Amino acid sequence: MEKDRREPQELEQMKIEPFTLLHDILMNWWVILLGAVAAAMLTYVAVNMRYVPRYTTSTTFVVASKGNSNAVSNLSSANSMAKTFESILKSNVMKKTLCEKLGVKEIDAEINTQVLEGTNLLVLSVTENSPKEAIDLIRAIMDNYSSVSFYTLGNAVMDVLEEPKVPMSADNPLNARGAVKKGFLAAAAFLIALFGLLSYLKDTVKREDDIEEKLDARNLGVISYERKNKTLRECLQRKNGALLINKPLAGFAFVEGYKKLATKVDYQMAKENRKVLVVTSVSENEGKSTVAANLAIALAEQSKRVLLMEGDLRRPSQFLIFNKKPQEKNELGEFLKGKGTLKEVLMESGIPRLYLMIGRNCYSSSTEMLHSSRMEKLIEVCRGSMDYVIIDSPPAGLIGDAEALAGYADAVMLVVRQNYILSEDINDVLDAFREHHSKVLGVVLNGVRSLENTVAGRYQGGYGRYGKYGAYGNYGKSRGNEER
Repeated sequence: MEKDRREPQELEQMKIEPFTLLHDILMNWWVILLGAVAAAMLTYVAVNMRYVPRYTTSTTFVVASKGNSNAVSNLSSANSMAKTFESILKSNVMKKTLCEKLGVKEIDAEINTQVLEGTNLLVLSVTENSPKEAIDLIRAIMDNYSSVSFYTLGNAVMDVLEEPKVPMSADNPLNARGAVKKGFLAAAAFLIALFGLLSYLKDTVKREDDIEEKLDARNLGVISYERKNKTLRECLQRKNGALLINKPLAGFAFVEGYKKLATKVDYQMAKENRKVLVVTSVSENEGKSTVAANLAIALAEQSKRVLLMEGDLRRPSQFLIFNKKPQEKNELGEFLKGKGTLKEVLMESGIPRLYLMIGRNCYSSSTEMLHSSRMEKLIEVCRGSMDYVIIDSPPAGLIGDAEALAGYADAVMLVVRQNYILSEDINDVLDAFREHHSKVLGVVLNGVRSLENTVAGRYQGGYGRYGKYGAYGNYGKSRGNEER
């Protein structure tokens, strides 16, 4: 039990977030797999290149004393002969003789003699790199063993009991499977450790504590990850409904996160009578549109009159979140171009005290439209009739629309997705707002997951997971109707 309590504390001290660590490793599973397969293939090639087969053949001699059939004498002769015979075979004289017979410069073979225990049988074995070399060498020895016997055996005789045979298989068969398996596992373990280290060293916001430790901004809280499809039917039908806190199946932690966020925002904004808040992020897919929508809902549930304004005229999304189909006369973009009236552009959300100014058309000239006097007057009118005006801004790191909107607003709130954007890039955006004399209210950490509460399903930041909309340069493609 003490060990179980100690491990989380050690992870806390090391500033390790287990979920993000595991997530970063699993995100690179294909790199790990390809690297392990490549290592296994290289191991197989290396093992084959270094493999040298060895073949052994042998013959058996019967050793006996001349004119003496005594068993003890025969055993003694066999033991004596084994030692003498082996020394003679390894002598320079014998090696020279064998080289001449075989037509080679040197003998690179293992030659051994052994007496079978309790018998007068002597076994001669030869090990070479090929079956032919092994059989040729042992036969050369047998062809010349008589001359050797003349000088060494004395009263002992050697008769061949078993002729040598050509070896059909190597003594050391190639076992590449084991080496390949070890190479695969070693490479996989190395890559897992490497990606784990890179994840640990990656300077992103992984935990709530990182907000004030790494970012030059106030911590407004965290929004836990919420699975989009709650039921099996929704998963099978791949429904992509919005993640709103007023839905019956919304998770408790998800709803409570927004209630706390709304309370903090209300407190910070009310301190200096601020009403207009821009909600933005550094990059796409951090969930800022969903955060803006849910923050507006949470404030409305606290009896505030709230207007949620679509500030992203290049890629509007609030009409999708609230499942609205505004007509041309209801388009915020058309109003900013001088068409329609304020009454027509102001829409009811279906939620008490929450109003919408949205659109579905995409405008490539959004920056000029947001800098217009009509936009400035619209903000002032809304400021006087609403408790809060929440503006869903485009990502601040992509285009200048967020800075234009911040110029009309009283404060800016930055949505940061867990383990997504480098802290340095987030601080650069915060500094850019401050250089334009914009009040930075704080940072909210979105989509927070841990090993304890993580659930299956893909993360949806606003609408679409990372990569669905493409690179930053694709920002501005249509979701609704293209501007004509």
